[in-house]
Amino acid sequence: MSNMVKLENVDYKILNPGGNKTALVYETVSYTKEEKEYINNMILSENKDVEQVGFLNIKNKTLNMAGGEFCANATRCAIWELLDGKIGQINLTVSGYNSKISGGIRENKNVYEKLIINKTLNELVEVKDKYIIVKLDGIYHVVIGGDLSSSYISKLILDEEKTKKDLKELMKKLDMDIEAMGVMLLENQNNEVKINPIVWVKSIDTVYYETACGSGSLATAIYLNYLNKINSVDIIQPSNYKIKVDLNTNNKKINYSVIEGIVED
Repeated sequence: MSNMVKLENVDYKILNPGGNKTALVYETVSYTKEEKEYINNMILSENKDVEQVGFLNIKNKTLNMAGGEFCANATRCAIWELLDGKIGQINLTVSGYNSKISGGIRENKNVYEKLIINKTLNELVEVKDKYIIVKLDGIYHVVIGGDLSSSYISKLILDEEKTKKDLKELMKKLDMDIEAMGVMLLENQNNEVKINPIVWVKSIDTVYYETACGSGSLATAIYLNYLNKINSVDIIQPSNYKIKVDLNTNNKKINYSVIEGIVED
């Protein structure tokens, strides 16, 4: 497979969307699924602080993640690149997400994306084996709070690799037919919500304790709305950056969400 494409011939850039460092490959030629997987593995191998790889077609304004999943933070990185870091707004197409996404850069340089959801809480939230699962396009998240979350966080500190494997087994056991799954372990930090995201992308079989997670922040906001009717929340990432999530709701329906935070290149 390495004869297909050489990494030195691949043009890519690493961006930091408040943690969760993302490599965007400029897709000037069309890569096969196997080539994307190979490029993904090589970039992750050579850049230990990078957590995911997306393929950005500037001309077509499309972003395709290596595993075909939806990634909110990579989408914000793509918006930053498509607008060349300048204030403005743009529409783009992203893997794992059914509609076009609109987004932009504000005067404070925060990058936002608006996701059309148009679903009821009953459609978005499933309780399975006592776990609360938030079902987003392209990725599902198991959101865990309370003592169980505290227990897993303690185990992560003691033995991260073993705990990631245990959480991957939990995700396998839940048997959800989706490209990627995450577990969001919640904790209270100075009366604010902090997430500890473990994300498994099935097709490329990567499991990361991510330093930030945009879709996991959205899932957490939906979880908080489901339990406590909260519509707007700043969520602390493991990187200690914050991602803000606003939900536009009507009765028990979520019309759309806006996810916002910094992107650094």
